[in-house]
Amino acid sequence: MRTRILTALLAVAVAAPAVANDPPLGSRLGERLKRGESRDNYDALRSAHRLAECLYFKRGSDVIGALTALSEAEQKRYQRNLSQSVECRNATLVDSPRLEGVAIQAPADVLRGMMAEAVLEKTTKDEALQPLPAATGGAYQRDWFAITGRDRTVDEMAVCTAEQNPAGIRDLLATRPESAEELAAVKAVGTTLGPCLPQGATLKANRQSLRAALAEALFHRSTEPVVAVQ
Repeated sequence: MRTRILTALLAVAVAAPAVANDPPLGSRLGERLKRGESRDNYDALRSAHRLAECLYFKRGSDVIGALTALSEAEQKRYQRNLSQSVECRNATLVDSPRLEGVAIQAPADVLRGMMAEAVLEKTTKDEALQPLPAATGGAYQRDWFAITGRDRTVDEMAVCTAEQNPAGIRDLLATRPESAEELAAVKAVGTTLGPCLPQGATLKANRQSLRAALAEALFHRSTEPVVAVQ
């Protein structure tokens, strides 16, 4: 039943833009992006991904620190370092002349996922991950949930999915944002998301927010010690 409900929610959420509806976070390149056509959404998302890639390339330790911080104060310290990245602020991060000189923006939770993707692109640790059997109790709770800015239900579901279907997440992250291939990958991984959704919970996430949560969960699984199944 939960799988059918989740599939219906995904069908509604997959087209929702993640970049235009939230306050900007990232490179201060000028005025805010304006809501526009789907191509603008894609360009904005791609530029935000490039920002994340640039930040990891230039300030990898700060990106890792921001993703693994367990306190708000610690996280803010790393975010402050990242926001001062002159190298990425001055980099060419856009494909479209229409976006030149505008602010690259993304919600905080989505940017976290993009940074996690940037890390995963440069490592092979996630490729060795194998599916684990379903666990019970609080096996999918993690301390880092407190600083992601997401509903804990979303992070718990993402961790569960990363444990049981890491290959499905890798397939999703291999697609272009807002592409037909991404949509197909989201639907495919939905067979795991449904059973992983905590009992009685309702998923409220658009496609890019969901992608970000799954990317971060896979990042943590590939870099943290194995948590014993309870």
